[in-house]
Amino acid sequence: VYGNGVSEQTIGSFLKSHPHRFTIATKGGIRRDPQTKVRSFDNSEQHLREALDKSLHDLGVEHVALYYIHRRDQRIPIEDLMQTLVKFKEQGKIGAIGFSEVAPSSLRRAHAVHAVAAVQSEYSLWSRMPELGMIQACRELGVAFVPFSPLARGMFAVRAPDPANFSDSDFRKNNPRFMAPNLSHNLAIVDGFRSYALDRGTTPAALAIAWILHQGEHLIPIPGTRSARHLAEDAGAADLILSAGDLEEIERLLPCGFAHGDRYSEAQLPGVERYC
Repeated sequence: VYGNGVSEQTIGSFLKSHPHRFTIATKGGIRRDPQTKVRSFDNSEQHLREALDKSLHDLGVEHVALYYIHRRDQRIPIEDLMQTLVKFKEQGKIGAIGFSEVAPSSLRRAHAVHAVAAVQSEYSLWSRMPELGMIQACRELGVAFVPFSPLARGMFAVRAPDPANFSDSDFRKNNPRFMAPNLSHNLAIVDGFRSYALDRGTTPAALAIAWILHQGEHLIPIPGTRSARHLAEDAGAADLILSAGDLEEIERLLPCGFAHGDRYSEAQLPGVERYC
């Protein structure tokens, strides 16, 4: 659904002229009305098959290594959904099964039917709900935990985000944490972390990712960027070794629950399974 298919088409175009050296993951399960832009969730076999086939076509591949259910459709038991995904795997269209923004209880039910390879949820120094059960469940079951928005949607950049520069389509424009008065509180708190990273000779983005990597070997953060330079900085996080003192100072600067405002607005929240 990203860019109404443009993201996959762009990657597919790139793959045509470059050797395939990538592990490709994509998602299905969300419908978006092209006229009203209203989204709904559909985990039916018919819809997922149509969505997957379109993804394969746009990517120009016959197989993706990992296929996530983007959001759960609560009308369909997760056990039945897993049977659909197992069919796709047996047909060679996908290599592994994943879920996005589900609860630990849902993961356990799904994993009892067939191995789940990965769970993707928002996790960063300012969004730490997965510590209340999901990270532990993934470790126990041998499932990769894939934090998205590990850089707090740009909050951990060297230059703090300015809402005046947000486009009308920017997710953050209507996000509580980026709206007054929450934003000013958040900027003031994160500024101390930013200074600590720069004084340490690294970037706040690299330090934030390094912190995630220190939470467990099964965590695989996926930072987003439009810059090759920023991508290189993010990848450098893997080389950062944090001492116990570093981790203690980061916790002091950004204590669990420090963020002002909900991570989603009411309009952005539907489909996310809340378990605490």
